[in-house]
Amino acid sequence: MEYQLIRSRRKTLEISVKPGGLLVVRAPMRLSKAKIEEFLLHKQQWILQKQKQMAEKPIGPDYSPEEILQRKVRTLERVTPRVAYFAEQIGVQPAGIRVTEARKRWGSCSAKNRLNFSFLLADKPPEFIDSVVIHELCHILHHDHSPEFWALVRRYDAHFPGKRPG
Repeated sequence: MEYQLIRSRRKTLEISVKPGGLLVVRAPMRLSKAKIEEFLLHKQQWILQKQKQMAEKPIGPDYSPEEILQRKVRTLERVTPRVAYFAEQIGVQPAGIRVTEARKRWGSCSAKNRLNFSFLLADKPPEFIDSVVIHELCHILHHDHSPEFWALVRRYDAHFPGKRPG
């Protein structure tokens, strides 16, 4: 079975199937190739099923360097005022804001409270951007997805599922 192996300082083994059917294996630095192969054999049915699903999915749009830069600038212009507004509402202060080329996550909050946002937010509706901003700002107080974290998100995000109006 062919796959792309990515080793890092992680403790667990992870497999994913990318658009086009590429199998990606993320593994701890010292995990033997034999253990990886054994795991893949155990997950073979799942892998084959996912590869069949993903083989027909398009890999996604490619953006020229100019388009990426334009999207980053537009994202920063749209996100920055919303971060300022909601940071004041929530009572937090991020250590910084950065726009990345992330394609799999809309945003993230580092352990040092730096907020990162995907350049793909450039064309999203304002309420979507607000939800991502609120989510990441709430991580400044709760660096997890605990019930307390979700309660805080729910308090500030008018578009959060299950939020009661008023």
